[in-house]
Amino acid sequence: MTTLTRRQFLTKTSMAASAVGVAASCGVHASVADAASRSPNEELRVAVVGLNGRGRSHIDGFSKASGSNVVAFCDADKSVLEKHASNFDSGRSTKLKRFADYREMLEDDEIDVIAIATPNHWHSLMTIDACVAGKHVYVEKPVCHSVWEGRKMIEAMQKYNRIVGAGFQNRSDTGLRAAIPWIQDGNLGKITAVRGLCNRNRNSIGVTSTPTRPPAELDYDLWLGPAADQPIYRPQIHYDWHWDWNTGNGDMGNQGPHEMDLVQWVLGDPGHPVSVRSIGGRFAWNDGGNTPNMQVATFDFGNGIPVVFEVRNIHNKERVGQFKDGPSVGIVVTCEEGEYRGGRGGGAVYDKSGKKIKDFKGDSGSKHMSYFTQAVRANDPGKVRSTLESAFHSSCMSHLANISVRTGEGIHAAEVVDRVGDDAATREVIERFSTQLSHLNVDFAKTPWRVGTALTFDAATERFTAGDNASKANDLLKRDYRSPFIIPDSI
Repeated sequence: MTTLTRRQFLTKTSMAASAVGVAASCGVHASVADAASRSPNEELRVAVVGLNGRGRSHIDGFSKASGSNVVAFCDADKSVLEKHASNFDSGRSTKLKRFADYREMLEDDEIDVIAIATPNHWHSLMTIDACVAGKHVYVEKPVCHSVWEGRKMIEAMQKYNRIVGAGFQNRSDTGLRAAIPWIQDGNLGKITAVRGLCNRNRNSIGVTSTPTRPPAELDYDLWLGPAADQPIYRPQIHYDWHWDWNTGNGDMGNQGPHEMDLVQWVLGDPGHPVSVRSIGGRFAWNDGGNTPNMQVATFDFGNGIPVVFEVRNIHNKERVGQFKDGPSVGIVVTCEEGEYRGGRGGGAVYDKSGKKIKDFKGDSGSKHMSYFTQAVRANDPGKVRSTLESAFHSSCMSHLANISVRTGEGIHAAEVVDRVGDDAATREVIERFSTQLSHLNVDFAKTPWRVGTALTFDAATERFTAGDNASKANDLLKRDYRSPFIIPDSI
């Protein structure tokens, strides 16, 4: 099988993209595969890209989703591709198409939808290329690896008239779809504060003394794509890319976007915050990761409702220092007359005395992918439960928080509370973090906190405009892309 260069791929799709533009100007949503013009009664042909982790959920979800048929797998790791394709093909008369290079997959006119479950650093470029090739896209969270490239995804979706949905399945959870409008209707009075919680029991990823060599079955150049070619000092290439800024976004950008999305949703989807501040560090572990395993961020949306978000992914089954009046993973919406505590699968309402007064049972968004396929078959973006725009803003909350902490200053633990000043919400979280870290006998002298300054963000320009580290922060809004895997300035 011939491997395409990006230039060859774009050349071959440019004529198709022009045809899409002509058709769109006539009010027709055409594509290379002409997916949108097919009968709503015809099944959508879905290709899943990235087969480990969430990819398995995509395979299962789109296999069960109404009106869709999984017809192709794509993965840069041949052993992973063969394993999952062989398992899927077992007992089936029609065999899957198999691709190592997604660009060859995008040339296939018998594929309508691309489901992207790759590492984060691939989400944007792959979505953009799929839109250019006339495919509809379902992409995992965070939808982008940086703020700038997320905006380019939206531009591509709009220019090529594609339907792009995101893997924020909470937007389809029946309990949350009942609870959030109920809160917004004022049944507990006005919202006064929102807290996001992300507590995951994870362990160290380990460290190697010499750079890890990719497995022979992995096309490492293709796996790396737009990311920098840097040595990796962790034993496992797959999954643990989450904890490396080059390819992932830490747990603030892994699990965090789901709860950020709930914050956005309950506040009426306000978009970007006007300011952000984050403090964090990587404690207890001497390993190959460089993202925080303890992090708190505060957001100001200019609406008078403070938002505080805390992430910890150090193993903590005893819940030492964990916020007690809320879910391990979810949100707490405090209102004048009580609060809602919940997340995926639903939640409950408590009065001001702490007595539970109402339940909202959910289904964890089990039909989320079906709603997406229904939107594509109807050629109606309005039917998408998690739109690219809302997913972009939720993802960007994670990115802005991470930028704040990455541009922050290393501060000794004894000085952190003083540096926080009169920010009572952040101080309270830091004190609980410290309780857990002391329980783990962490030597704070060896691992300082990284304390970000408050950064002012302009939603119109998507640039930082004020703050001690605003210039450094702006440098992190866009990554340096490794040739030839470059997102162009003009889509």
